[in-house]
Amino acid sequence: MAVVRRTVQPRATVRKKAPVKPSVLSTRQPSRLEEMGDANFGVLDATKDGSIVTFDINTNKFILTTPDQVLATSAEDGDISDTFVSQLESELDLGSIAIENIDGGGF
Repeated sequence: MAVVRRTVQPRATVRKKAPVKPSVLSTRQPSRLEEMGDANFGVLDATKDGSIVTFDINTNKFILTTPDQVLATSAEDGDISDTFVSQLESELDLGSIAIENIDGGGF
């Protein structure tokens, strides 16, 4: 008599799922102002010392300007607040200011 053998087949094939790759890329946040994408400071050296960060609406970027430029721009329309002028006049006595004693801080 012939021998019949039964073959065993697995019922289901187990497959490992492929690892899911994140769809969001991780980026390093800027740690310095000059690393920001919307800043245009140029080369930061001793000539930029004392500059103020302002926003230029024409280029949509932050730029460095001098305090004199900020005051000139503020006074372009000829209407500086009377309260501001009065406050300056009451607090500043130009005769008693010793320039060598003014400390503007450091960077």
